[in-house]
Amino acid sequence: MARIELPDGNEPDRARMWQMIAPDIGTAAERFSEAIQRESIVPVPEHEAARIRIAHINGCEPCSDARIADMDAFGLDEAFYNDVDDPALRHRYAPRVRLAIGFAERFAEGAQAFDDAFWAELRKGFSDAEIIDLAASCAKWLGLGRINAVLDLSVACPIRITPSRNARPIAAA
Repeated sequence: MARIELPDGNEPDRARMWQMIAPDIGTAAERFSEAIQRESIVPVPEHEAARIRIAHINGCEPCSDARIADMDAFGLDEAFYNDVDDPALRHRYAPRVRLAIGFAERFAEGAQAFDDAFWAELRKGFSDAEIIDLAASCAKWLGLGRINAVLDLSVACPIRITPSRNARPIAAA
């Protein structure tokens, strides 16, 4: 149950929340969210690792339960999602996936969490455009997910997330 009193209606909690202050803000938030997902250039494994790490940091259950559609096509399974929080299991992930997880953790912590050594490693593994994409994605997940978690809004996040239009499935073996 939401921590705030929402107006009556059949819309999702989040839509009714935005109606209380300015519906245009809700529309802008949804457009931002959709554009980030649709246009991402970060490969699905890196994107999903960062997303699920932020979801767990936020304590957002619907976000934590959501999965990319057709996980197999991108080489993902439940262990990929379940093990992302455990530093002892990070060796199981590809180097770029580990960097994406580290980026998400630091992003949630704040700018002071990014040291020169991490930046050097990140810049070796990701293009500047991918870093911008990852930062915008983390901003989306952290900000909008935190609103949902803090206000205890019931959210109708999709159980299966549509990959970006730039997503490339892994080649069949």
